Amino acid sequence: MTVVLSTLTAVLGTLLGVVVTHLFQRASARQSQSFAALQQLRSERLTVYSDFAGAVTDFRRGQQDRWHRRAEDPDGSACFEARLEAYRLRGVALHALFRVQLIASSQALFDAAQLAYELTSGAHKASSHAELGELANRARQALERFIAMASSDIR
Repeated sequence: MTVVLSTLTAVLGTLLGVVVTHLFQRASARQSQSFAALQQLRSERLTVYSDFAGAVTDFRRGQQDRWHRRAEDPDGSACFEARLEAYRLRGVALHALFRVQLIASSQALFDAAQLAYELTSGAHKASSHAELGELANRARQALERFIAMASSDIR
């Protein structure tokens, strides 16, 4: 009888050990998966936000170039080419804005990105060099606000 009781105790102890080990491993696997998913989201947000900042910066430069070429010679080929380049850069920036919209954690973050894009879009309509500088400065400040918000989103 003692042998049977010892054997039964050993089997139950082994089964209990297997169940406890399984539960701990399952919890550990869930935690690892959650951590990996958060790291991937952080990495994707970092890429999307930095791509947007670069696209808007290039777009702002293109808008300023477009304004300068129009001021130099509104009917010249350089003006036409600058306008085409500004359209291309607008498309790149708009695509980057859509990516921000898809991955941003808050509406406020997307709104900040959209404001930076919109302020950049209107820069070529400035009536003077001073106004162009002011519009470009406001667009740059809006982009900096977006970057500050985005940096807290990826930490």
